[in-house]
Amino acid sequence: MSVGQQKQFLETLLEEMDSKKIKAYRRAKADKQHHNFTMSRRSVRKGLRDYLKTQDLSKKAYDDILHKTDKYVKQFIKAVKTECARLANKDDTVTAVGVNTAVKISYAFEIKNGKSRYDKIGGTDGVYAKQLKVFKVQFADVYGKEVKTKDLLQLSHAEFEGIIESAVSSAIDTAVASQAAIGRAEAKNFLRGRGIDLKVLRDTKTTTMNVELASAEENAKDKDASKARLAGMRKALVSALESLSKEGKLLDLPGSDSFRTLKKKKVVNSILDPFRNKKNVKVTTKQKIKHSRTKSKKSIKPKDVIVAAARAKIRKTKATRKATVSPAAQPLQMLAMINAQLPKQVEENMQDPALNYQTGRFARSVRATDITKTPKGFPSIGYTYQKSPYQTFETGYKQGSVERDPRRLIDQSIRELATQFALGRLYTRRL
Repeated sequence: MSVGQQKQFLETLLEEMDSKKIKAYRRAKADKQHHNFTMSRRSVRKGLRDYLKTQDLSKKAYDDILHKTDKYVKQFIKAVKTECARLANKDDTVTAVGVNTAVKISYAFEIKNGKSRYDKIGGTDGVYAKQLKVFKVQFADVYGKEVKTKDLLQLSHAEFEGIIESAVSSAIDTAVASQAAIGRAEAKNFLRGRGIDLKVLRDTKTTTMNVELASAEENAKDKDASKARLAGMRKALVSALESLSKEGKLLDLPGSDSFRTLKKKKVVNSILDPFRNKKNVKVTTKQKIKHSRTKSKKSIKPKDVIVAAARAKIRKTKATRKATVSPAAQPLQMLAMINAQLPKQVEENMQDPALNYQTGRFARSVRATDITKTPKGFPSIGYTYQKSPYQTFETGYKQGSVERDPRRLIDQSIRELATQFALGRLYTRRL
């Protein structure tokens, strides 16, 4: 890779990372990509907690506000769920993802006629815009002070998959395309060697944007971190260009040989090869030829098409057979999947009139232990929890209550998780 080629690559990359270019990339590409939107009681409450922690409140006042606003959180989620469902009924590009519950919803917004999918979700006329204004008023009434929606909740991109990270990834592709002598892998190695935090680069195989209505404070921190990484990358590229200007070719930015160099090496090798391994003849080291990774299209023969089709059919058949083996048919696998989500599900369901969430100790203690079959063939899931001190709330014990019975709370949580396995009727039992 020549000095000129290195300069062109670095200048192109630096130019594509300009703030105006990133904003243009967002408007032209990122916001129009397929978006997956998620909203949950956990993320909304996290936003409220983060906001209240910045206020001068006693622990009692803090807990009271969270407790009193929890019913409004569920109403908020229900209202957004209704709006998403209404939109999905009239728009084929909007679909529910998985099983939506009273505490968590997820919808996919597919690409549509070059329109912004981000704005469709979080814009002024987005799916939760009106509902968020109502919720803000309800929260302010409980808190006793006026609040701004932007200080509570914001539509946030998944960590390391935001606009900056996606734009940097696109910038690298543009810079690589401008210079055939270097590939994406070499570019990443160069950046890593220059001390650049590669978290600034989105490195996923998909351009899908995953967004969630979440804590405004947390979203601000993520944005600041992304901007800091971007500034660090720009500084490193400017430094590399200065080194290139003063010291010449950068040894840490290799690439494929140019066509002229490639031809020269081939000629040298063709002349010297006959003399290699001969006695009393000293030959210089063989010229190493570096090829680019650009792939050329192979000519396809009819026979290849037939073979490829046959192999594809076999793969499809195998995939179909594999798909028929569901977690429900594998109890141990299903137990592991349930236990991975059970504490969080119990925590989300801990609200009036059931047991309320305080320390998280009860939720963390809940565990599914086995899956058996009833005499009629229905699945029965056994579970345990920390009986001391929580068993006292079971009916028949000192503080027993039908509504506060831990078994009822756990049964509800297991059933909500089991919907993803399409088990139909099932039973639960406390061991």
